[in-house]
Order: sequence, then structure tokens, then C-alpha cells
Amino acid sequence: MSQETDRITVPTNGKGPHAVDPTPPPDEPAEPTPPTATFSPTQLAVGFGILASLVLLVVRQARRRGRSDGRGPFGRR
Repeated sequence: MSQETDRITVPTNGKGPHAVDPTPPPDEPAEPTPPTATFSPTQLAVGFGILASLVLLVVRQARRRGRSDGRGPFGRR
């Protein structure tokens, strides 16, 4: 029979357990910096392409619905 012990598995990465840092983490800065979003030209082009394709899809669906009863967007043609 094996001897029962209370053990907690600790990931060591082969270097042994890490010591706990007794110092608390530093406080956050008094004035947080405003978030900035920077996009590369490639990301902007891809985003514009996706939006344009979605707009075309919606327009085509609207035109199909309009043709089903023989009317255009402004009534009888």
C-alpha cells in the first residue's frame, strides 16, 4: 500500500518551485493613458473590403425582394 500524503502539484518547468514575492504589486498610475487604436493600411483596406461586401449583400437582398412582386423601390415600374 502507498502512504497517503497531501501534495499539491506545482508546475516547475524543471527548475523547482517559484518563491512567492512578499511585496504587493505597485498601484496603478493616477491618470490612466487614453487607449489608442492604430491600424496598418492593410488592416484598413481589409476592413473596408469586408464592409463594402456586406453593403452589397444587403443591397442585393433588398433588390431580390423588390422584384418578387413586380414592383420597384418606388412602386410600379
